[in-house]
Amino acid sequence: MAVQEVQEFGVREFGTRTAEVARAMADRLAAFAGAAAETERETARESGPKAERTAAGHASAAHGSSLADGYPGIALALLHAGKALEEPKLLDAAQALLRRAAQATAEEPLAGAGLYAGTAGFASVLLDFAVYDRRYLPSLHRIADRLGEQILAAPRLEPGAGLPVSDFDVISGAAGQLAAAVRLCTVLESSPGDPIRVAAERLTEYLLRVTEPDDRRRFGWFTSSDYYPAYPGYEEQAPYGMYNLGFAHGLPGIVSALCTVAAAGIGGSGPAERLAQTTAWLVENQLKDEVPGAAWPNLLRAEEGTGLPVAPLGQHSARAAWCYGAPGIGIALLSASKVLGDTGLEATAVGALQRVADWAPAERNIFSPSLCHGHAGLLAVYQRAHAVTGSASFRAMAEDSLSTVLSLADEARPYVVTDEPRRGELVDDPGFLNGSAGVLLALCGALAPQATTWDEVFFLTPA
Repeated sequence: MAVQEVQEFGVREFGTRTAEVARAMADRLAAFAGAAAETERETARESGPKAERTAAGHASAAHGSSLADGYPGIALALLHAGKALEEPKLLDAAQALLRRAAQATAEEPLAGAGLYAGTAGFASVLLDFAVYDRRYLPSLHRIADRLGEQILAAPRLEPGAGLPVSDFDVISGAAGQLAAAVRLCTVLESSPGDPIRVAAERLTEYLLRVTEPDDRRRFGWFTSSDYYPAYPGYEEQAPYGMYNLGFAHGLPGIVSALCTVAAAGIGGSGPAERLAQTTAWLVENQLKDEVPGAAWPNLLRAEEGTGLPVAPLGQHSARAAWCYGAPGIGIALLSASKVLGDTGLEATAVGALQRVADWAPAERNIFSPSLCHGHAGLLAVYQRAHAVTGSASFRAMAEDSLSTVLSLADEARPYVVTDEPRRGELVDDPGFLNGSAGVLLALCGALAPQATTWDEVFFLTPA
């Protein structure tokens, strides 16, 4: 479908500008891919320190094979941009960069299985390439086996005294790994006994233990203060431990992973039952105020001595982003409501998303164009929410987010958009989670509805 034929999300009004910005970003990332491919050729000709310096040249802004900020996320963006913009040269650049990513894994194998920094992320991107071109299927089978074996071999802390969020979260932990494993099982039609299938079953069992309350009603995803040196900033908010409520690092990401498992029929009735319990807990622990719609803080404090979660009294709502806040939680609850057939849960999810849409822009505390904590993330959230509910309000919110992303584009910057993790701190990043590649993917979804399938890796659940 040509760009000019698409009428979704205000393309009639924004279409020309959206296509211009998307094409400019894609061209910059294609140039980046070309530099990475040249690095690949030079590295093949050279050896020793000189080759290492060459490989650290133009491509130094990306870090090898991580989805978050490396070659795979940029390759994914170029793949979908090539299709949405009907530009064969972008597809060529995407495939060249994927080859460079594969070479990077050979030079420095991925040590972990995580979605955003490990093998699960690389496999998720390769899956999209295999859907585009079946010639990638043999490679996808190999990496699926490798991921399954890696997951099965990894030691895991058991719930009890407290867990680091990286054991169970979307970014590095079991939630992100499980969603990737289930996608691979589905596409590859895995058989019982295949490493990736066994890995998905083991991760499901693990997350069921993590979300099970003990006899004192303390949950396994409790993070004790012993782990705070790895996660600075929590000491004052929750001195005795905490329960993380962000999609990226907390319970909402687990909810989305359980949605994927329940929909795939892995683990019997357990995942759906636990999904009902965990979503009810999230609804119960929303902020109690007089503003319509649900909202949540970043975390719940743990009680001194017991480690029990303390009800969110007097806490402020989190920022309105994918990583933390009502947009990420709302989209997780919306997915769960469809899996469970729970209209009451759907109403809570819709109310949470509508509350954010009703806020004045300044109240959302969003100023970066990025996916993780910015306007492209809101664009993706409300595109998905509109697709699920048909809400005109959510379509308008997607259009507003698109307009804001376009207003932040600046072709004088290396990658057209610039991340702003903190006010006034600008970072030029070509990557997926915080950089230009992620923004480009969100723009592709606005230009061509068929390009929104990339968001399965962002929300964990099927588009």
